[in-house]
Amino acid sequence: MDTNFIGNVRRIATPACIVMGLIATAPCYAGPVMRPAAQIGSNGLVRPSAQIGSNGLVRPSAQIGSNGLVRPSAQIGSNGFVRPSAQIGSNGFVRPNAQIGSNGFSRPDAVSQSWLPMPRGISALSRPNAQIGSNGLVRPNAQIGSNAQIGSNAQIGSNAQIGSNGMARPNAQIGSNAQIGSNAQIGSNAQIGSNAQIGSNAQIGSNGIARPDAQIGSNAQIGSNAQIGSNAQIGSNAQIGSNGIARPNAQIGSNGMVRPDAQIGSNAQIGSNAQIGSNAQIGSNGIARPDAQIGSNAQIGSNGIARPSAQIGSNRIGRPDAQIGSNSAMRPGSIPTALD
Repeated sequence: MDTNFIGNVRRIATPACIVMGLIATAPCYAGPVMRPAAQIGSNGLVRPSAQIGSNGLVRPSAQIGSNGLVRPSAQIGSNGFVRPSAQIGSNGFVRPNAQIGSNGFSRPDAVSQSWLPMPRGISALSRPNAQIGSNGLVRPNAQIGSNAQIGSNAQIGSNAQIGSNGMARPNAQIGSNAQIGSNAQIGSNAQIGSNAQIGSNAQIGSNGIARPDAQIGSNAQIGSNAQIGSNAQIGSNAQIGSNGIARPNAQIGSNGMVRPDAQIGSNAQIGSNAQIGSNAQIGSNGIARPDAQIGSNAQIGSNGIARPSAQIGSNRIGRPDAQIGSNSAMRPGSIPTALD
């Protein structure tokens, strides 16, 4: 394609375009649209049909792809890259070297609590007041909600959705198709796997991991360095302490509490309001029914069951397949004891 400059701004000429229903034989321009008071920095590149809203600011060497839309008062940092057809909401801020993928369009549906596709030109990829940190990467079709913040070097996978006021701190990684609810916070260096679902107001601590297809309920808190296995389900208001582990397919009920360094085995079930003490271990397929209390350093073997309101004291050990009855109390002992 031929090129020319408008001041220090480069514009791209298309080899042909439609004029009055005819194909032009000479090069013509589907030129960018710049609203009043918009500014394009030196060496900035605005491709055909892109639009820069009033008071929009595109800093030096930044690039706006064809059909890109930068709404009023939005800012694109130096070397920032808004790919073709991407949209930046009003007052949005894309920091230096950040990249916004092409074609991110969706909207929230209050009834189904899901995101529905929208026609092009209606919804912004990065909604109003959203901020994308330096070197942040938002892949194609991702949705960044209003007032959401994406930290420096964070990566948002394709088709992922970050709800309004959501936060992905520096170096966080959000996998493809993951859904992060409104007001949720993803800590620095945390990893959220593909198709994972993080509820509104949930918190994932620094270095925390939620593996693919994991589900974390609203208001849940996952401590730093904690790990949530694939397909695991963490209920609303549940808490997983720092370094805690919920292995694949584990289930933690609403208001359940797993204290620091505790481990919940694969396919294990922790009932609502149950409490698992620090360093405690629940074996694979183990069950702690609602309101059960498992003390620190206690162990429930594989297939073991602690029935409703049962209490397992500190340092106690339950052998595989053992069952602790409802309201039973196995008191702490200085020496670990087998519970038969």
